[in-house]
Amino acid sequence: MKQFISAIPVLLAVVYAGQAQAVTFAEISDAGDNLNTAQVIPSGAFSLDSISGNLFKNDADLFQIFLTGDQTFSATTRNAQTEQIPIDDLLGIPTELVTDPQLFLFDSAGRGVYANDDSFGSLQPTLSSLGFSPNEAGIYYLAVSSSGYNPFSNGTKIFSEALSGEVIPNSSSFVVTNFMGASNTNGRYEIALSGAKAVPEPTSILGILSLGAWGIVKRLKNKINQK
Repeated sequence: MKQFISAIPVLLAVVYAGQAQAVTFAEISDAGDNLNTAQVIPSGAFSLDSISGNLFKNDADLFQIFLTGDQTFSATTRNAQTEQIPIDDLLGIPTELVTDPQLFLFDSAGRGVYANDDSFGSLQPTLSSLGFSPNEAGIYYLAVSSSGYNPFSNGTKIFSEALSGEVIPNSSSFVVTNFMGASNTNGRYEIALSGAKAVPEPTSILGILSLGAWGIVKRLKNKINQK
């Protein structure tokens, strides 16, 4: 009987691991620009490869995601310069892409982790897996906005200008409350990610585990009855 009980968690891990897959997420309607209106990505505990959406004039999109920690997280906007989006020989660079976006990462409480506006000699931002990338796994908030539209904490700017590289917040106590500024640029964006997962849904995870447990128990009971 002890052998029967100990076999269950091992087999459950195999069943759940078999469900793993990479997912992409497209913004639904318009994601908000604060913690209360951030768009939660509810695809389950799967690797999250990219987030896409649209920015409007004076707009920021905030997404709640799950990071695996151990400085594995990175994010960068895809564009023609990074050769992730093909250039049409006749039309040239797609004109609907946001020309100068910026990226911000906040922890589960909304405190700034790091940010970037321009990197690698281009107008495209990158949050690298080196330096400031989170060590701890958990829920974080990723924000994208056009350059000039920045996060504030009760009227105080959270980050200094991040024009030439990644920057940390001006104070570790600043919690993002809203975005302010002026930006006339708008368009489509796609953020390539690593070290990120869709926010786990407890009900879906329990459902998978329960279903797996039921099947395993049934098979083991049949074997015991046969013996």
